[in-house]
Amino acid sequence: MASYRNISMDFWTDSKVVDDFTPEDRYIYLYCMTNPHTNLCGCYEVSIKQIANETGYNNDSVERLLKRLDSAHNVIRYSAQTKELLILNWCRYNWSTSEKLNKPLLSEIRKVKNDRFREYLAARYNERSTVTAQYNAAEDGHHEVPRHKHGAHGWVRLTEEEYARLIDDLGEEELTRCIDYIDESAQMHGNKNKWRDWNLVIRKCSRERWGIRGGNGSRPSASGSAMDDLQQLHQMYASEESL
Repeated sequence: MASYRNISMDFWTDSKVVDDFTPEDRYIYLYCMTNPHTNLCGCYEVSIKQIANETGYNNDSVERLLKRLDSAHNVIRYSAQTKELLILNWCRYNWSTSEKLNKPLLSEIRKVKNDRFREYLAARYNERSTVTAQYNAAEDGHHEVPRHKHGAHGWVRLTEEEYARLIDDLGEEELTRCIDYIDESAQMHGNKNKWRDWNLVIRKCSRERWGIRGGNGSRPSASGSAMDDLQQLHQMYASEESL
């Protein structure tokens, strides 16, 4: 592992960082990208307690800041179950195009315990122009965390960890609203939008206030503005990473 990490000076002028990040957000994000646990693939094991010890924050503050980087800023993911932290888009700035990188990179990706994180990294790995044999993350045989059905029609599937984090981040009432809206939207058209990462879709639903017109919380219907919503959802989701 390299003893240093490169951070572009553009970090300090990036509009997202300047406009949306608090000083605490910037500090913890820089920690995520430069701490001694980081590795080549951008997904590594680190506990909340370790982060607290190394940053000087207490455990509650660390959990709060990681949630902000995840749900508010969409730059990391953290799995409390496997104690793994994934930095989104790490590959853009830390993976070279050299063919020599493929073997050590694939070796690290295969060690990732969280199935969703490993699948995300496998997709990024398979996009490399120098890769001749595609990597199928499912072949490694990691145990898949069970997902439970939510909503009247059962389209929305979440792990217990995802559901608990969504309640913490959105509140039970808002989570129920989003699940009902997304579940009914998928039912109307047989999930033609090909939604797979229901956790991500729910967060986008809440953040962008899908299904709400003038604050009155309209439910999806087969015509009018709701159909416009569904078309917009399809376009937005098609451009998102499945994570």
